[in-house]
Amino acid sequence: MDWILRVNQVMDYVEEHLCDLIDEQEISRIAACSFPLFQGAFTQMTELPLSEYIRRRKLSCAAYDIQNTDEKIIDIAMRYGYASADAFTVAFKRLHGVSPMQARGPGVKLAFYGRLRFTLAMEGVDKMDYTVMVKPGFKVIGIRRVTSSGGGTWEVVHSDGSHEAIQQRCGRPLDLGLCFGFDETGSNDYMCAIEWEQEDVPGFESYIYPEGTWLKFEANGSISGHTLGNVWKRINTEFLPQSKYEKSGPTIEKYAAWDEASDRCKVEIWIPVRLKPKPRS
Repeated sequence: MDWILRVNQVMDYVEEHLCDLIDEQEISRIAACSFPLFQGAFTQMTELPLSEYIRRRKLSCAAYDIQNTDEKIIDIAMRYGYASADAFTVAFKRLHGVSPMQARGPGVKLAFYGRLRFTLAMEGVDKMDYTVMVKPGFKVIGIRRVTSSGGGTWEVVHSDGSHEAIQQRCGRPLDLGLCFGFDETGSNDYMCAIEWEQEDVPGFESYIYPEGTWLKFEANGSISGHTLGNVWKRINTEFLPQSKYEKSGPTIEKYAAWDEASDRCKVEIWIPVRLKPKPRS
């Protein structure tokens, strides 16, 4: 456990010095071993060189700065140790798939690598793709219930004729799942819905989202492998705790495909967010 503690202290040091020169001797002192030995152990544990981990963390933070400040890109590049805009652009595009200038546009998908934390298990090695969206206000209509799970509401709408009724009335099937939260018993206040621009429809509830910023993630894989739940777990245990965002309203699951016969799902997760308040000094 002493080694795990020391490795996490090295991760703390790296995180605190992403914008500074990272001192190999200081890492050696914290880890209580030579720097080459620590590098080798780190790569064995993560299958990732320490230098690549640091690069990914810097470029993940740089992407946030680009999207949320008006700073010049060259100033952001220099903050994270790049001597020229060209070198920064090449590295940024290699990780995110777009240039720094393109990252300032709306609806751009970026990669996020979280800070590593070592326990008996390890978090943060695999990247999470996410997109920041600014959406105008919109309305949804559908069926809202409190059940023991979000899936319980889907069972209701498929068994009581609601799904067919809204499809006949509105011309398309329910494809959104809104999670309003859980009560003290663990029951989920959940709504199966569609986006709707017209007047409210009798017999169905409505909910209006204001204009705002959203994060979009994708769950694409097997249903039996709990792909959707695993993505949600990483969002709530890795991404949101380390990001500067917090949820600002009911989250949405947008179902592009959910085929139990072929054991495949494709679901977009939309999270309305705002910036976390700065801690008081």
